[in-house]
Amino acid sequence: MSSFFPQGTFFGIDMMSTSLQSFSVAENVTSDNISNVNTPGASRQQANFTEAPPIAGSPFMSTHVLGTAGEGATISQVQRIHADAYDSLFRGASSSQNYYTTQSDALKALQAQLGDPNSGIGTQFASFQSAIAQLVSQAGSGNPSASRANVIAQAQALATALGTASSSISNAKSQALTQGSALVTKVNSILDQIAALNGQIRASTAVGDNPNTFSDQRDYLIDQLSQYISTQTSIQSDGSTLVTVNGQALVNDQVVYHLAAPVVGQASNGTPTFKVDFASTPPAAASAPGIPLGSGQLAALQDLYNNKLSVYGTQLDQFASSLANEVNRVTQSAYDQNGQPGTALFQPIVASLPITAGNIKSGISDPSQLPVALASTSAGTLVAPLNSANNNVDSSQQLTNNASLANPPTATLTGALTISVDGVASTFNYNTGAGGNADTIDNFVTNFNAGHFGVTASFDASSQRIVFARDPANEDLVLRGAQQSNPQTPTFTISDSLFAAGAPASSLIGVLGGQNLNGVQQNASNAFAASDNSGANAIVKVFQGNVGVPALETQGAAATTAGTLTTVALPSGVNNIQVGQVLTLDAQPNGASPQENVVVSAISVNPTTGIESVTFTPANNHAAGYSIASAQVQTLQQFYGQTITQVGLDTQTAITGSATQTTLAQNIDNVRQSISGINIDEETQNLVKYQNAYQAAAKTISTLNQLLTFVINNLGVGQ
Repeated sequence: MSSFFPQGTFFGIDMMSTSLQSFSVAENVTSDNISNVNTPGASRQQANFTEAPPIAGSPFMSTHVLGTAGEGATISQVQRIHADAYDSLFRGASSSQNYYTTQSDALKALQAQLGDPNSGIGTQFASFQSAIAQLVSQAGSGNPSASRANVIAQAQALATALGTASSSISNAKSQALTQGSALVTKVNSILDQIAALNGQIRASTAVGDNPNTFSDQRDYLIDQLSQYISTQTSIQSDGSTLVTVNGQALVNDQVVYHLAAPVVGQASNGTPTFKVDFASTPPAAASAPGIPLGSGQLAALQDLYNNKLSVYGTQLDQFASSLANEVNRVTQSAYDQNGQPGTALFQPIVASLPITAGNIKSGISDPSQLPVALASTSAGTLVAPLNSANNNVDSSQQLTNNASLANPPTATLTGALTISVDGVASTFNYNTGAGGNADTIDNFVTNFNAGHFGVTASFDASSQRIVFARDPANEDLVLRGAQQSNPQTPTFTISDSLFAAGAPASSLIGVLGGQNLNGVQQNASNAFAASDNSGANAIVKVFQGNVGVPALETQGAAATTAGTLTTVALPSGVNNIQVGQVLTLDAQPNGASPQENVVVSAISVNPTTGIESVTFTPANNHAAGYSIASAQVQTLQQFYGQTITQVGLDTQTAITGSATQTTLAQNIDNVRQSISGINIDEETQNLVKYQNAYQAAAKTISTLNQLLTFVINNLGVGQ
């Protein structure tokens, strides 16, 4: 006889009890999801139902139905729904987003402080040039004190603008260090929390639990960590995660490798370098590289300091040094209104330190002491008119047997003029024969000036006189290389190798009416006019012509061989040369061989003396004592314009990068949240579903209870 009892435990009541427990768990999981709908980092969890193991018929009693009867449903797992595959994508985009945003904020603030192109250095430099141009236009009009005072005022305004910009960059660098220290504190705190969660997750995993909440918290912390530095993770078999930055461990299980606060070390080239090291293993040498941070806010501050702010600061220093060098060459080669030798217009605030953007001022306060009057023979009586009687000389006619000249040569003259400037004697070999470089006055003037001797020749048709004037704007790298450390002076001397007293026609200088100036130093006693503003015009030429940036004029002591890596120590105080700088070696007249331009390939600094050395590879051989100077490839305006343009480009790159990476990070996170995020509507529907199922199970138990009560009472059990 087959059994009439329902198969299962106690008429199915136990099955319904299990169902009640399962639906209750499902309701609790759903309620937890709803509670954490706005909790950062919370992932959706779901209760996974599975059929309970069925009860088979007893071996002593056949089943009353074919097969086995079910025993209800149980919860097999509370599963964490998390899009692990999108985590690394989101963290990479988040790191880049924070990298660019941090740089964008800093660079926009710096741009506002620099003020260009509407104010700042650019505006003050233009005002300084205008003041000089105004002084040029007033030549011969008595040099009003107001115009001279304006030049001094604009020079100081330019120096102040340079100082303000330098301070802004220095402040930005200090802020980067301060912010970096604060970020390191946050990073270390996050690392500690991740390590603690690793321990909890590992312990929970070991006993078979699903540490979903702990995993959510850990992933959210790693998301936060990726805002500051590049992070990579690797889940271990015990449930803990290994967190690294570019291959270097930050968290390994519960072991934390804290970061040290950022410090300014020194690269091998002497450049101050922002770096971050591990607190437990500081490097032995200050020049050792720090941790490769990748991207994120901390990496952005490092790049901002090392590759942007420091570069901008160096370029401003280079601009200031070259500006001062070029302008001072003129003012020190001129006389002030009182006939005193000129001094430097731009001077260092701290005299013991070289001129930089932060260490520059106008060194002249008295307008009468502004040196812009150059020695000129037109202001003296040592040069006589070169015409005969009342003839007007045609400067394009040949000199030989020229009847319009007072002392025409009767035969070709081949001699040499020696021009002495700043302790350097240069030679102009002349030939007055037909086709020679001095066969006419025009040809002489053109070829003489092409020698760049620091003295300029001209023909004054109104006075019929040749004019020689000190001209610091007419000095090339050949002359500068020969001058080296010789001081700039306002005097000059010209001597003719063929000069003979009382025989003016026997020498070129005599033919030109300059017999009395032969070998006589031209200075304030014999060639000075207080109203001459030709020095101001020389400064204008400085602005218009290419200059070497930064100011560098030195010599290579030892000979160098073509194709050989060569290192040369620079003069003390010259420490703003950069890799990639172009230098001109062995300057020759008209750029003849072996003159060449080389690119600085490396820089090193002696840690004891602070002397900077540059390394380059020449293409030519150079004898000992060859000159080295910054290549004259651009104007001061162009150089400064490049610096400001670079600031603008860097800022725009950061702004664009921030916008692009923000959008990318948001899009990735949207996809991630669509998988693992909590949807309040979906969870509400699940809650209703589980509540209905719970009520149905409870109703089933109530019905079974009524049936059992009826059966028991009608069988007489208990009576």
